[in-house]
Amino acid sequence: MTQLDQEQLHGYDAAREGVALWRVPEPGWLVIAGDDRDDFVQRQTTNDVRQLADDRILLTVLTSATARILDVWRLVRDGDAIGVITLPGRGAATAHYLQRRIFFMDKVTVTDASESLAQVDVFGPGAAGALASLGLADAPEPDRLATFTWQGETVRALGQSGALGLGWRLLVPHGAIDSLEARLLEGGASALSPGAYEAVRVEAGFPAAGRELTDAYTPLETGLHAAIHTAKGCYTGQEVIARQINYDKITRQMVGLRLDAPVEPGAVVQVEGRGAGEVTSAVVSPRFGPIALAVLKRPHFEPGTVVSVVAGDEAVRGEVVPLPFA
Repeated sequence: MTQLDQEQLHGYDAAREGVALWRVPEPGWLVIAGDDRDDFVQRQTTNDVRQLADDRILLTVLTSATARILDVWRLVRDGDAIGVITLPGRGAATAHYLQRRIFFMDKVTVTDASESLAQVDVFGPGAAGALASLGLADAPEPDRLATFTWQGETVRALGQSGALGLGWRLLVPHGAIDSLEARLLEGGASALSPGAYEAVRVEAGFPAAGRELTDAYTPLETGLHAAIHTAKGCYTGQEVIARQINYDKITRQMVGLRLDAPVEPGAVVQVEGRGAGEVTSAVVSPRFGPIALAVLKRPHFEPGTVVSVVAGDEAVRGEVVPLPFA
């Protein structure tokens, strides 16, 4: 990836020094209702739905029979239903997948309500104050949920734990999103460009849809340990994940790479001339220079490992470093 100019990095400094605003593209929001909703979600995903409370968020993963990632969810209680924040762009496909998994005796419905809500991330050192200006006096702690009213609409604020995002995720009815964003911008927040958001994401070591969060990997290979409950009942993919944990079978891991020159996602990573994995995300960071996320095989994911990133006839030297970048 080549060096981005200031326009392409618009808002980057606000993420470290002020208030940054990122409207999630193609946000996914499902509503799972019916008397059997908890049991239905319990048998589909990796975490224990019994931990979900009115003021709590639950991170969980929808996995295939081979424990590969199909979607990553954040669950919230939504009245008598369960609300599901999906990965961007996955709402309709995941709803269709779940609808086909409803047994004839299940008292459950799955509705794709993605068009009803906008999703906005607000972060940076001034973010809590910015939320207070909207009427949310006490911003929720990580993995907790709070609500406030904006122009007659109920807005939910989710404290993000660091597994997938910084600061707070706001779930905003579409009729209120433009005025809410305008208020934040008038108060000094900066809307991030896609390039700035990608730089911040990679620096923080967050996996993303279509990059690390794909059916090429399992949750444990991409750092989503917080989404796994090791003692819950059966779910699709459980046997594979149990083997990875119990028999030390996590043989790949997402890592950071510090690089001597820019590279592109998909480039092969080698150690001593042998394939060790591939680059999944890459940016030129204003703070750290060329960096990347990669999923590497054991033992090459240990910090300090020297690698070569190969694209065509070119090879770029790199070093494995812990996440987040520092």
